[in-house]
Amino acid sequence: MSWSFDGATCGQMRDIDGVDIYIDGELLEGDGKYPCSANGFDGIVLHDFAPGTYSFTAEAVDYDGVAVYSYRGTFSVDGNVAVPINFNTGRTGATSYAYVNWLFPTEAGTSYPSCGQAGVAYVDARVDDGPWGRFNCNQGSQGRYVETPEIAPGQHYLEVVAIDSFERPLYYYGGGFTSQAGIPASITANTWIIGGAAVGWQLYEGATRLSCGQAGVSEVGINFQDVHTNEWVYGEEGQWFSCNESPAVFEFLRPGEYFVSLQANGTGGRRYISPRGADMLRLRVYAHDFPPAQGAAIAPLDRVQ
Repeated sequence: MSWSFDGATCGQMRDIDGVDIYIDGELLEGDGKYPCSANGFDGIVLHDFAPGTYSFTAEAVDYDGVAVYSYRGTFSVDGNVAVPINFNTGRTGATSYAYVNWLFPTEAGTSYPSCGQAGVAYVDARVDDGPWGRFNCNQGSQGRYVETPEIAPGQHYLEVVAIDSFERPLYYYGGGFTSQAGIPASITANTWIIGGAAVGWQLYEGATRLSCGQAGVSEVGINFQDVHTNEWVYGEEGQWFSCNESPAVFEFLRPGEYFVSLQANGTGGRRYISPRGADMLRLRVYAHDFPPAQGAAIAPLDRVQ
């Protein structure tokens, strides 16, 4: 007997641990419980069957022994026979999905901590700015995986946020992956420690303070540049906020020291930027520290044209 999952292999079905086989009137070795894959073969070879027709049930089970997919069929023995089993997963083949698990930071040479050791109670995850889904941490840890909603084949972006029992974010992962039609991707989100920052802004023309409306500004762009590597956290574009949204609160920054750059475009060709060079706003982000909006650093945005 060999099995597959609408074209996917055991290696791709990361939530499946084994396949249980029940043949009417037959007692199988090990009560018919077999690993999903053994020695690179997704199946099992059964011996010593008398000629005849047999009815059987196959159940693909998860790591808790719970049946996830089932198959009912018959086979006839007259010498050696092959019995292919295809578990219907309900996938159409035109879409894709991904299995996701998570790891938390560890010291070099030591094993990854469990959810309890890392202080993580829940994990929030989403794909491509979609809705966040919340999971108990253990659902995707220590050999277990969670499954994304169906997604179109192609390039996608996964975000994972690990949260403690007080709803405080502790760790974050963001990374791209590629999905193929009908074949699940497998992603390990190796999270990193995060901290936060709060940044506000004030528009100026000379020494005169301007409101967003007076400056003709609808959006303000913000970016963080690592002081030591010169890398920009949010690429070349930065993150953009409604001008009236000041201050902006960031929660998923790596601990470290950053220069902060702000920019805005106003009506009539007006442009505003924050100070550069020695006067550039500089912030330090600390692990697991999330400054509130009330304590935001305020950067001036001066009209330059």
